Amino acid sequence: MFPQERERELFDSLKQSEIANVVTKGLNPNVRMKDSGIPWIGMIPEHWETRTLSQMARVHFISNKNVHHQNLLSLSYGKIVCKDINTTEGLLPASFDNYQIVEDGNIVLRLTDLQNDHKSLRVGLSTQEGIITSAYLAIEAFTGILPKYLYFLLHSIDVKKVFYSMGNGLRQSLNWTELRKLKCIVPPILEQQAIVDYIEAKLSKIDSCMADLQAEIDYLKEFKQRLISDVVTGQICVAEPQKGEQR
Repeated sequence: MFPQERERELFDSLKQSEIANVVTKGLNPNVRMKDSGIPWIGMIPEHWETRTLSQMARVHFISNKNVHHQNLLSLSYGKIVCKDINTTEGLLPASFDNYQIVEDGNIVLRLTDLQNDHKSLRVGLSTQEGIITSAYLAIEAFTGILPKYLYFLLHSIDVKKVFYSMGNGLRQSLNWTELRKLKCIVPPILEQQAIVDYIEAKLSKIDSCMADLQAEIDYLKEFKQRLISDVVTGQICVAEPQKGEQR
């Protein structure tokens, strides 16, 4: 592993830690605190509320059967990304009638196969309208709950692997009936906005540093491969000099 790769991992850990800390503790280090009663959260600002997820959001489901939307989306590494609906790569269905429509601000959760996959990021925020598999759960925030704040909160829950303790059944999958009971925290809406703004500014700086590191990593990997190739093909001589020869 190159040193830059280790640095990139540290930046990623910093990013997750920063999100979790701010989204659960707020921005004022001098505020009075209280016990949230939620093990993975601990202490929270005294004036914040605790609610179940069902008091913050509801299921959002619109079938694509009669709409035939063509903007195909996918949840990948914790982000909602576009996919080519006409691609021949990967496994795509013959029809997208069974897919669901998600809209800007919807939060998408992949809560299947919890038993076998403990690494994936399972929460994403949609920033556009499109279709996504109905195997995922889409929710929409109630008035008074900012979708981005709820996304960052659920992302932190995801990173802390809380969902894995909630699954049941052979595949350890979660559905809304179980997920709706999840205990969450709610700051006043002005604080939600301040938290979102702070996180986005921090992430922009961290992501910029990570992008620079990734560019260095890619260059070093390319240089390493080129060096190996040049040695193997004899373009660079690495033979030991004969006795009496100068190096």
